[in-house]
Amino acid sequence: MVPAVYLYRKDRDRRVFGRLVSNPPGEKLNLGECGLLLLFGAGLAFYVNLFVGILQIFVQDNTYQNMMESITTGYSLWEMILWMGIVAPLAEETIFRWLMYLRLRDYMRIPAAAILSGVIFGVFHGNFVQIIYAGILGAVMAYILEMSGNLWSSVLLHIGANVFSLLLTEAAPKLLALEGTPYAAMANTAVLTLYGSLLAAVIFGIFHFVKKGKKRGYRAI
Repeated sequence: MVPAVYLYRKDRDRRVFGRLVSNPPGEKLNLGECGLLLLFGAGLAFYVNLFVGILQIFVQDNTYQNMMESITTGYSLWEMILWMGIVAPLAEETIFRWLMYLRLRDYMRIPAAAILSGVIFGVFHGNFVQIIYAGILGAVMAYILEMSGNLWSSVLLHIGANVFSLLLTEAAPKLLALEGTPYAAMANTAVLTLYGSLLAAVIFGIFHFVKKGKKRGYRAI
């Protein structure tokens, strides 16, 4: 991660000198946008996972499930949130978005650079489920990084996605255990409300940051 940050800073100075980006580079995120990005990431994770789950009906691949079991066995939820929910997203974003995507962006238009960086990010994860899941998330995170004009936007998206996935995995057995009990209807209503709220966060997040990027009208990072 440290070498990637060092290389990014070198790239940033080169872009500023060559007038590819604003000086100083980057825009600020307000507190509301930070919260929106976390919810956006959570919603993105859920609905892309849903899409991948449908694909798995036709393509059987247990590699991802086996890998996750081997990674998470023996660790507490808080340990997984720290390492998989916060540290891993920060490390991956410095490499795949701050360094790789922004270098591709120096030579390509936004859609091509975002999609290509997403494909590379997906292939890096090495199995069918993660190639599709991480590929889509990677492309969206690169696009939002560009539109927001702030490096931390993709990090917050990624943290929101990973932490929500961990919490959902932890909560799912407990929710299933409520079926047939007096609390089932209340739990189902709460879950549907959550999923609706996450969908709203995804839609609003896309519109908000696309509007922000187009209003700015120039490359910020």
